[in-house]
Amino acid sequence: MKINNGSLFGVALALAVGCGGGDASTQDGSEMSSTSGAERPRERQDGVAITGLMGTIERGQVESTMNPRMGRFMRCFSARMGDVEYLAGEIRMSFRIHTDGTVAWVFPTTTDIGDREAERCILDVARSARFPRPRGGEAEFSWGFGLDAADDVRPPLNWSAEALGERTAEVSGLASQCRARGAYTVTAYISPGGAVQAAGGSMPSAEDEETLECILEQVRAWEMPDPGSYAAKITFEVR
Repeated sequence: MKINNGSLFGVALALAVGCGGGDASTQDGSEMSSTSGAERPRERQDGVAITGLMGTIERGQVESTMNPRMGRFMRCFSARMGDVEYLAGEIRMSFRIHTDGTVAWVFPTTTDIGDREAERCILDVARSARFPRPRGGEAEFSWGFGLDAADDVRPPLNWSAEALGERTAEVSGLASQCRARGAYTVTAYISPGGAVQAAGGSMPSAEDEETLECILEQVRAWEMPDPGSYAAKITFEVR
């Protein structure tokens, strides 16, 4: 499986890294935003917060590390397409990199892929990356990509959040039950009959994985409105 115009998937890449300047976009569609050099609080051992500076990593260094992993990212999709044939979507991940180039944490800040197994596989591949050493300390950046379904696969119906129907009233209860802090976005595929075929989502910080898993476990057990003769895809927020 190759990443080109003739491949099974269409691929779009988006990148935002610390570069020490203002927002900029390049002709290839990648994006950059300034995060480096920003002052961040750092805890001293006595509990008093002091101000430190984040390190920097170049956009090209991020691309040269992540782009060779696209084949592995695509295999995360292909491994799940037997169960969800119309699996497709975009994901953007937030990274923090140690001074030795290893990944301190990575989590999905936005995703509409709609399958936690595929998303978890993507995060595992991203977590295994080894970047060039950032300059001046640990660095943070975001990076993402998107894949389209095969041309011969009919996409699911695109439902708005209003299509939740009676389930809308349960969303706030779901946030309370799972002790959600901040906003989580859930995307789910609904099979004919109303069963949830697969679900995935994003979270507000690297510490919120357990809460996201709780939310998705509950959503997978829901009976949704019947989309009719073909599957539907829905995205909604839990907070």
